Amino acid sequence: MYAEVDGHTVFAAGRIAEASPAPPVVLVHGAAMDHTVWAMHTRYFMHIGRSVIAPDLPAHGRSNGAAITSVEAMAGWLLRCMDAFGIETAAIAGHSMGALVALETAATGGSRVERLALLGAAVPMPVSEQLLDAAREDRPQARDMMMLWGHGFHAQFGANPVAGIHVMNTASRLLERAQSGLLFNDLCASNAYLRGTKAAAQVTAVTTIICGAQDRMAPYRAALDLASVIANCSIELIDRCGHILMSEQPERTHQKLVAALG
Repeated sequence: MYAEVDGHTVFAAGRIAEASPAPPVVLVHGAAMDHTVWAMHTRYFMHIGRSVIAPDLPAHGRSNGAAITSVEAMAGWLLRCMDAFGIETAAIAGHSMGALVALETAATGGSRVERLALLGAAVPMPVSEQLLDAAREDRPQARDMMMLWGHGFHAQFGANPVAGIHVMNTASRLLERAQSGLLFNDLCASNAYLRGTKAAAQVTAVTTIICGAQDRMAPYRAALDLASVIANCSIELIDRCGHILMSEQPERTHQKLVAALG
């Protein structure tokens, strides 16, 4: 589906269903990624007749426009994107940088966000200088570091139940498709987002944090800290899983995501 936001064409996977009693689902991807990371979940919500959109942020995937440079501005854009697709209230899920965007959206959007699922979330979400330097120069090592730090032990040795598909290589190919400079832009936005604790205290939505037990980018202890600030929050821990939950443990992540979004 396509819509216009801020004068630019935006693509979102999914559909707007008629007469669905459940709030629409909005899925927000992470740094330098796109709607395809939510393919399994988007198809499921469509299959059960629920409205769902997985938008590409500006300059990502099939969406036009310049990349947005801050999490706060991305959250404002997401609310305008919901408007463009005719969504008043929603259940929102975000992964990694997208989790920060979802958190900020829930804080500023208030009652517009009924349920919130944060996958691979930490506040703050610091990015190492080595990774920022490599991403600034658009070196392949930036993607390599993302893959090594972003995946758990088992994913680095295959571990995909579908024969012939390698978890890390698939994620790496997705980053390679991103525009030059996009990974650096998104990592800087995540690194600079410092109002996460304040935003968490403003969240009124029923919230679930879904965390990989082997996540080194947003470790379990960070999920505990974040959950302690959100008024109505629970944590779901997935073992044998790192930061890229949707591809490392797709079925278990899907089950927990569906439960979190009602």
